[in-house]
Amino acid sequence: MAERKQSSRKSSYLRLALIFALNAAAVFALWRIWPGGTSAPSAGSVQAASAPRVVEELPQGPPPLAPQARHKLERDLRAIVSEWVERARKESKNKVHQGNAAVALHVREVGWGAVGEIALGSDRLLRPASNLKLITTAAALVLLGPDGAFRTRFDVGGPIVLGVLHGNLVVRAGADPLFDSATNGDIEPLLAPALDQIVAGGLHLISGDLVLDELTYQVPAAAPAWPDAGQHWAEYCALAGGFSANRGCLSVVVSPGAVGGPARVALFPREHGLAVNLGVRTEAKGKLDVQCSAKASGVLVRGSIPAANEAFVASFSHPDPVELFGHALGGALARRGIVVQGRLRRERNAPAQATIAQLETPIERMLAPINADSTNAAADQLFLATAFAVTGQGTRAAGAQATELALKRLGISTEGLVQVDGSGLSRANQVTARQVVALVEKVLTQDGRSARMFLDSLAIAGERGTLDDRMTTGPARGRVRAKTGFIAGTSALSGVAETVEGRRFAFSILVNYPDVGGLNSSVWKPMQDALCERLVETRQ
Repeated sequence: MAERKQSSRKSSYLRLALIFALNAAAVFALWRIWPGGTSAPSAGSVQAASAPRVVEELPQGPPPLAPQARHKLERDLRAIVSEWVERARKESKNKVHQGNAAVALHVREVGWGAVGEIALGSDRLLRPASNLKLITTAAALVLLGPDGAFRTRFDVGGPIVLGVLHGNLVVRAGADPLFDSATNGDIEPLLAPALDQIVAGGLHLISGDLVLDELTYQVPAAAPAWPDAGQHWAEYCALAGGFSANRGCLSVVVSPGAVGGPARVALFPREHGLAVNLGVRTEAKGKLDVQCSAKASGVLVRGSIPAANEAFVASFSHPDPVELFGHALGGALARRGIVVQGRLRRERNAPAQATIAQLETPIERMLAPINADSTNAAADQLFLATAFAVTGQGTRAAGAQATELALKRLGISTEGLVQVDGSGLSRANQVTARQVVALVEKVLTQDGRSARMFLDSLAIAGERGTLDDRMTTGPARGRVRAKTGFIAGTSALSGVAETVEGRRFAFSILVNYPDVGGLNSSVWKPMQDALCERLVETRQ
């Protein structure tokens, strides 16, 4: 009997050892396949486990920080914030202090969800400035997919006989910004695919009108809580609508001529529908002094340029991007030998018989201009295009609905979120640092191609975009990809920081403070850079 009991115990021990070994193998298998390469799923996350993972595009990092390392990182980040808020108090002579400067910081290891996240005031609803562009572009990628595109359709309103269209040429709005910084405002290379299709169809005369069908897109206008009207001529205040060209701006290139004579001035797009008043002198010496603006009364480019100066290039908003597109398209058609006998006009839901061309611009082309270079109107165009694709309405209200749908689809709280434009220029926008980080992390872990497109669109510390002159030395250079943001009383930086060990942190730093001039450059930007440098230097 004693021998049978001893044998039974040995058998039980063997069964237990086998169970432990199988469990260990299962845990190891989950560790190998789970997003991030190191974590088993939490309870209730079966759906997340089946989602597409970033594999080849984004190499997985090491295991998450151990609690002790995470606590030290949090202490250091809090100390950095406290140090710079105190500097703000001193520099502003007590106008800005801990009581009225709201600093929100949220940090999360990519691929690990809320595990071990660091939160400092990260549930405060704050103005995000241009950090809102991260939400605009991420929502577009979620809802439209990486193959999403702006689509502008060219329809005929009558029969084409021997190259003559007996009716109108109807162009259906697609909200395309028609923008490429490399062309200095010349949009004809961007229109070329559609123009080629029209020419290939043998069309050379349109007996009717050139009709711009704005569909359900809103009439171009300033968004609520935008800068005052005195700034609306500026490039950053360019309007958005169903049609646009050169992101709703005119671009001017001023080159020196002979001393004492006029400078050479080139304006793009070439046709824009406005009277032109040019008067730039070439001077032997002196400083560059060129003023540019466009109003309904006309375009003004005046001033002086030194003879030894390089070409001066600037952009400024057109009063109506739809009219700008129409005139630019009319000129491009004429240069292709296509005559429009009628007039340019706007209509909604214009009748037509057939489609003869379609212009498709992948949204991927606009992501870097929006995120790396912070082009406001391009972000607003994408905001409206996403709204139209999802709801059938090209309005700001529909854009907010689309963003809410994208966040809910990803399981991210939308509580308190207010989005009135796509660019972040409005002071009425509100978001939390936690929401920004959650969305960034979801985009980076849901779909490999979208993740790479999103990352590639961001400014890079010390190298590209609006971060090319920040964190230029030290370990943060090239390791921080982020979106900058500034409007009066608001400073922000959100994105991804890669550590020297290959760990990736999604982070968001939002600062709202009394509008005291100079603090963004002297305090908040250095604080954001110091926080990023600390993230990059994090070790297990």
